[in-house]
Amino acid sequence: MNSDTPRREVASAIAAVALDHLSNEPPADSPVVRLRSPEELATLFEKVGVPLELGHKLPAAEADALVDAAKLIVDYSVNTSHRRFFNQNFAGPDPVAVAGDWLAATMNTTGATFEAAPVFTLMEAALLRKLASFAGYPESGPDDDHGGVPPGLFAPGGSSGTLYALQLARHRMFPTITTEGSTGEPVAIFVSNAGHYAAKKSASLLGVGTNAVVAVESDEEGAMLPSALDDAVGQAEADGRRPMAVIGTAGTTVTSAFDPLNDLADICAERDLWFHVDGCWGGSALFSERHRHLLAGVEQSDSFVWNLHKMMGMTQQCSALLVRDPAQLGPCFATGADYLFQPDKLNAHLDSGDRHFQCARRIDSAKLWLTWNASGDDGFAARVDHAFDMAEFTRSALRERDDFAVVVEGSFTNVVFVWVPPELRPLPEGLEGVSSLDPADHKRMHALPSKVKSRMQADGIAMVGYQPIYCINTYRLLFANPMVAESDVADVLDYIARISAEEWAES
Repeated sequence: MNSDTPRREVASAIAAVALDHLSNEPPADSPVVRLRSPEELATLFEKVGVPLELGHKLPAAEADALVDAAKLIVDYSVNTSHRRFFNQNFAGPDPVAVAGDWLAATMNTTGATFEAAPVFTLMEAALLRKLASFAGYPESGPDDDHGGVPPGLFAPGGSSGTLYALQLARHRMFPTITTEGSTGEPVAIFVSNAGHYAAKKSASLLGVGTNAVVAVESDEEGAMLPSALDDAVGQAEADGRRPMAVIGTAGTTVTSAFDPLNDLADICAERDLWFHVDGCWGGSALFSERHRHLLAGVEQSDSFVWNLHKMMGMTQQCSALLVRDPAQLGPCFATGADYLFQPDKLNAHLDSGDRHFQCARRIDSAKLWLTWNASGDDGFAARVDHAFDMAEFTRSALRERDDFAVVVEGSFTNVVFVWVPPELRPLPEGLEGVSSLDPADHKRMHALPSKVKSRMQADGIAMVGYQPIYCINTYRLLFANPMVAESDVADVLDYIARISAEEWAES
């Protein structure tokens, strides 16, 4: 870029590329991804004059070349707004959320103090109170017993939220840990064997070790068995470990199973264990009157992590960690840095940074605040209900065909199934069907989804995930995009069936 080229004009041109992408819904017949190899991508950027590798001495790029590079980014990235993108448990970012994220970025401030982010600080506190009310936590406000401290914090992702929650649990068990360090006493953290790996990552970072994480038996769909938890806690005590926390999962990643939170809460109360709920995926069911029963018992938890960037279309990241007793945040995380958190400055009581592990942190509140106001509670509920409806439609469509078999019944927005070869039809649903396969057929069916997905990516026609259930790879459709229609589902199922049949014949 020439030194006399105004940067704002370049920024406006790049922003126009982004705005065009945001404003235009991708046509149904457009590719979800234009798959290119790493070498091909590197060549494309070389040709426009902005190499992906930055080189030893980087010259300034020309303005037109930067705009061309921005267009390449759009053209060759995965279009997660596409109605045939079912690959992750996020999709279809809300346009208002994108704009809100952009607006906040232009302010280039931190959410740590009121003086640096007066509007955003108030937005964040209001959002945390509203989210906590949906979770059934005690009301929080300026006149409550906690002096108006918001009931939680925004974290850079669900895994970080779980890390913070487990540190709160450890601090409650060992109040001197922040000053004296760990005594080395072995502890135990319990999560279902279908739960998220954040438990092990957190245990590693906290220094309690991954061996502290106890995988508790779950049922066929992936929901923790309370009796198994009770047994696991007793066994941990017998092994010389001090039970510290239980992580209940509200919507497992693969099968979207919901642990029986009321039962787990009773066990935690009886044994004085911290009860954390991982609602990163399924938490947004709370917005729906029809489906919030899936999280019955969350109101009894000590902490609850909720990813709004998943079901609700916020841009990455937008994760809230809610805590029942916000008075614990300061003693657990505060250091009282007097160059930043001066107690005698204006509105010092509104600073959130000393109740948080992070100091400088991006603004995640504006996009959610703007989108929630644009949608209202009813709009948020409608988005969740649509995802449920599409999942139910898909399960019904699968059952009307003999070339597919549902592997996990499911009650949320994950649909898990296998394609069934002609000679094996009809295949019973669930574990019964998978168990009935002879080893040779099992091996061939297990190999199919990887091949089919590779062809999907090459064709660009759809993005669908796959993963092993009952030791066989299954297809998984995840519903989060509010634009998905029944016709999109039908087209993708037909495509999977056709490609699966071709790959089966060649295997």
